[in-house]
Amino acid sequence: MQEDKSKAGVYAKDVLFQYPQNEPILCNLSLTIKPGERVALLGSTGTGKSTFMETLVGLKKPLSGEIWIQGILLQQKTLSQVRSQIGFCFQNPDDQLFMPTILEDITFGPLNYGLSLETAKEIAENLLVKFGLEKYANRSVYELSGGQKRLAALAAVLALKPDILILDEPTNGLDPLWRRNLAKIILQLPVQIILIASHDLNWVSKVTERALILQCGQIQVDTSIQNIIQDVSTLEYYGLPIDY
Repeated sequence: MQEDKSKAGVYAKDVLFQYPQNEPILCNLSLTIKPGERVALLGSTGTGKSTFMETLVGLKKPLSGEIWIQGILLQQKTLSQVRSQIGFCFQNPDDQLFMPTILEDITFGPLNYGLSLETAKEIAENLLVKFGLEKYANRSVYELSGGQKRLAALAAVLALKPDILILDEPTNGLDPLWRRNLAKIILQLPVQIILIASHDLNWVSKVTERALILQCGQIQVDTSIQNIIQDVSTLEYYGLPIDY
C-alpha cells in the first residue's frame, strides 16, 4: 500500500473525470484540504460538486490523476481503508437508508465494523436523541419527512466516527430551526476535516471557514468563506446570487 504522510487530509492532483461522449466534468482538478479545515464547495448546479465528492470516496473513478486520503493513495486495493476514514452523506438520503428501521440503519455501520450489538445500539440511540429522532427509532424511512431522512442519514454516517465528513447539500428539506440545530451539531463534531457542498450560502458560512468555487472542471476561487459571501460581484459571476 502506498502511503505518504505529507498528503494527510484530502489531496487531489490533476483529477480528470468525464462520461463517455461528454465534455469533462472535472478537468485536471487539484486541491489540498488539510486536517483542521472546514471547507465549503460552491458552484452552480451541474458544475461537478457531487461528482468530485464521489471521486473522493471511490464511487466514481477518474480517468487520470491522483487522490490521497489521510496519506493513503486511493485505488482499488485501498478502497475499504479509505472509505473507513470518510463519512459521506449523499444529496438524496434515500440512496443511503436501506434497512427496515432507522435504528437498524444507524447500527448497521458499527456492527459491520465489528462492534457488539449493545455498543452499536448505544451509539445509535445517543445519535437519535441528538437529532431529535428517538421516537422514530423503530419506524421505516418511508414514514419520515425529507428533513428527518436527511438527519437519519447523517446519524448513520456519524455512527462510524469518521475522520473526514463530506456532506452534499445537507440542509435540503430542513426547516430553519433544524438548519440552526444542524449547524450547532456540525461545529461540535470531533472530525478532522469537513467538506460541504451547498447552495445555502448563509448557512454554510456559519459552519465553514474556507470556500472553493468549482466551475469548468476546476477550482476557480479559493478564499475565506467570509470574503466570498461579501463579494457580491464574484458570486453573481459564478451564478451564486446570495440573496436568493
